[in-house]
Amino acid sequence: MTTAVDLHEQINHLRHLAHDFKALHERVRDLAVAPGTEALRQLTPLVLKSQELVGKALMPLSALGGSPYTAVSGSRQSLNALGAVVSGACLASSGLAHALAANPLDSTGFAGPHQDEDSIRNARHARAVPEMIGYLADAAHQLDVCETACHYLVTGITRDLERASTNSQQAPHKISPTQYEALRALAKGGATMQTRGRGSTIVLTPDHTLITISTFQSLDKRGLVHLDTSVPLYQGRGITVTAEGQRALAQYRSRSGVTAVPAAAPTATAVAVKREVRR
Repeated sequence: MTTAVDLHEQINHLRHLAHDFKALHERVRDLAVAPGTEALRQLTPLVLKSQELVGKALMPLSALGGSPYTAVSGSRQSLNALGAVVSGACLASSGLAHALAANPLDSTGFAGPHQDEDSIRNARHARAVPEMIGYLADAAHQLDVCETACHYLVTGITRDLERASTNSQQAPHKISPTQYEALRALAKGGATMQTRGRGSTIVLTPDHTLITISTFQSLDKRGLVHLDTSVPLYQGRGITVTAEGQRALAQYRSRSGVTAVPAAAPTATAVAVKREVRR
């Protein structure tokens, strides 16, 4: 199920997120490691902030991943980049947590003969410093990459908005009667592309309207329908009518004087037939 989202709001969110990644990157980069209790005091707020950024990075991914934006040309690259931002934020948080774990806290071991606590503490600190520096460098790198990706996403989604605005001002696609009937059937409740016997492929609507592959391809090529390629073909790929497809339908009806037919719920027989075809 798709939900409407405000792309301008998501763009602003990504701008703020880029700023947050930059600020945390600078704090991690400029951190002077001092093993012991002081390092614990320094690292704790950084770990908490990094975990907060993971949640903030998930918000636009969740919003856009289940929205009509997925039908926009170029959205795949944006969503992949958003997934990479979430991954990078997690890696940065993990790096900071590893630095925290590698930090030798000021403490005392079990009592034993000939133990020099000062020497033990100094040796632990000497071993920990390069390890902590390595983890912090990895975290800073991931934060820097996340900031860059957020700026890329702001540019990409803004471009998508401009393209969509330009397309909305263009004349709707003219469609043939056959294409109109196919779009009209799809607009009622979408359709499913699936394999049938001997590897043949069909497009079937919930009310058992069969749409030829050639008709589907002509609609798909013009951006009037959207095929969900994230699902394996053998499971059935969902097909929906895009905003351009809806405009083409409206234009055809206006030009031909056709009255729109309200969508009807699929009958039990149609559902049963569809299940049989999937087998």
